[in-house]
Amino acid sequence: MRSRTLPLVPCLLWLCSAGSGAQPLTDPKSLLSPVRAEFVPPHPKDVSALDDLSYPAWSPDGRFIASVSYQSGPANVWLTDVTTKKSRPAAAVSDGPQLWPRWSPDARQILYLADKGGDEMYDIYLIDLGTGRIRNLTQTPGHAETCAGWSPDGREIVFSSRAKESSSGEIAVIDIASRKLRFLTSGGSNERTRVSPLWARSGDYIYFRDRAWSNLDTSIMRVSSSGASAPENLTPHEGETHYRLMDVSRDGHYVLFSSDEGTGWMNVAVLDTHTQKRQWITNERAHHIPASFSPDGKRIVFTRDEPLSTHIFIHDIGSGMTQQLTRGEGMHELSTPFPVATDSLAASSFSPDGKRLVYWYGGSRPGDYVAITTKGGAEEVLVNTLPAKMAHSFVSPVAVTFPSNDGNFQIPALVWIPPNLKRDRSHPAVVEIHGGPTQQTRAYLNTYIQVLAARGYIVISPNYRGSINYYRNFQRANHGDPGGAELSDVDAAADWLIATGYVDPKKVAAYGASYGGYLTLMALASKPDRWAVGVALYPMADLRMTYETAAPWMRAYDRGLHGDPVRDAALWRDRSPLTHANRIRAPVLMNAGANDPRTPLGQIKEMERAIRANGGLVELHVSGDSGHGPADTQAYVDENTMVLDFLDRHLRVGGPQPLSPAQ
Repeated sequence: MRSRTLPLVPCLLWLCSAGSGAQPLTDPKSLLSPVRAEFVPPHPKDVSALDDLSYPAWSPDGRFIASVSYQSGPANVWLTDVTTKKSRPAAAVSDGPQLWPRWSPDARQILYLADKGGDEMYDIYLIDLGTGRIRNLTQTPGHAETCAGWSPDGREIVFSSRAKESSSGEIAVIDIASRKLRFLTSGGSNERTRVSPLWARSGDYIYFRDRAWSNLDTSIMRVSSSGASAPENLTPHEGETHYRLMDVSRDGHYVLFSSDEGTGWMNVAVLDTHTQKRQWITNERAHHIPASFSPDGKRIVFTRDEPLSTHIFIHDIGSGMTQQLTRGEGMHELSTPFPVATDSLAASSFSPDGKRLVYWYGGSRPGDYVAITTKGGAEEVLVNTLPAKMAHSFVSPVAVTFPSNDGNFQIPALVWIPPNLKRDRSHPAVVEIHGGPTQQTRAYLNTYIQVLAARGYIVISPNYRGSINYYRNFQRANHGDPGGAELSDVDAAADWLIATGYVDPKKVAAYGASYGGYLTLMALASKPDRWAVGVALYPMADLRMTYETAAPWMRAYDRGLHGDPVRDAALWRDRSPLTHANRIRAPVLMNAGANDPRTPLGQIKEMERAIRANGGLVELHVSGDSGHGPADTQAYVDENTMVLDFLDRHLRVGGPQPLSPAQ
């Protein structure tokens, strides 16, 4: 599982395939279904119910790791004792989500964020670890509080506050004892938002990001914690450049960040706040995510992406030396690779004494929490989520690259091919289309995909143009072109998979959630003879209707990606699945959340009516108390079961087939 022999250079070449030059393409015939006599197909419900760990945070006293776990059903804050490795809920189990936990400086409290029914109007909650009491600190139904963190003395909390009818977040501070609120910024543009506040340990400044909703341009800012001075831009620049704030040194002298400045790839740098000079730690054509300074401020840690893995590096600022701590396949994550999704900064990965790091390890198995020494790289598993009975039940992805149909890009993708299949053009396949579109398919254990692979479906998930964590021009290539060239990349993925010789061309499904659901519906309408069935979860069915009924921040995001709803009205109409619903011939499954602020229910119901009116076969399932996705473990189980049943009914004539070793 943890091979130490993976070379680095070929991995960097692979990363460059997304938009920055000619790279070797993958021959479809090179894809092989492995012979695995030990493979035990898992039950779909067992896969769907696997725990999903996230947001690890080391306690200031070094005794515990706080994280979010689904062990109790919904996402709740759990504590793991570093010595005994035993885990327990931080407080009484809550029905609602508990997200983005942060320790108070004295380790006596944990803050987290929670919304109601998936409406994404978050409040800040506090857990008193001594009594187990939970209280809602903000109680602001008209505002969403995100990206919350503590003041150095633990008396105040800084966060980004966004009014319900606004798209712009502003930096605010609340006094815990009095609940008195004060804003440090105001008057933000509707096309930008102020997020990711970080209170420097020196106490004098709060650092934050001023980000365009298009995600094409970001600045690192700071403001006096007293509010006595106007915000200061630490990264003035011309043109569109992305700067991602991650940490500030204990003395406030240096800022750790990443940027696509110069190379077009996100590289790691340290900014001197006195001189504004930048020291680049990496300068490569690869994607890097910085995490944090060490407690003494002398070292930094960051990760670098590779095709089937992410690796951790530690850099000594004084000597300039960088050491790779992890090797082998698998994802070794210190912070989220999807900053657009959360805008929350990662908690420090270092133990208080700076001798160890905690990271999330996953890949073709459920994720674990692992502690690793910063000298020597000795590892210790703190939380193991792999059930013993499922040790031989997962399918590992294969990294491939194929040309786009217009010849402009080489598209990276991951393929999950079940074991013991014959190359006889008989097997059903699924093109899984990730959402966002400012997202990326990574080599995580995707329960949706593992459920399909366990049933014998071959799955390909392309990182179509517009996917993040690649070269700048590739990431921007779908802006102003919704459902256009990016959809052609999805078609090219299906072509590549059929060319392997494993897939029955008449048994190919399109499957996606959110923006992936939108592209699924567009695929069914644009090439009705190509797709045998479609699964569109929480989709955009009509661009204009979605825009008019979504939350204001989502409308700003849509403008940044798709253009202006008035100026580009004709394009929006042509690129809406609802406009072309009469062309859809394949059976369609859709799912929606009644409280979804991103892709509201009304426009999905309109799509259902249009498909039915044209004689199409469609199923719509509505979750009454959820938003943009399943709310808890049972909801994930139900959704996966629903999808698998739908695909089996339409693609697996005669019912599911066991996966026995091929002869």
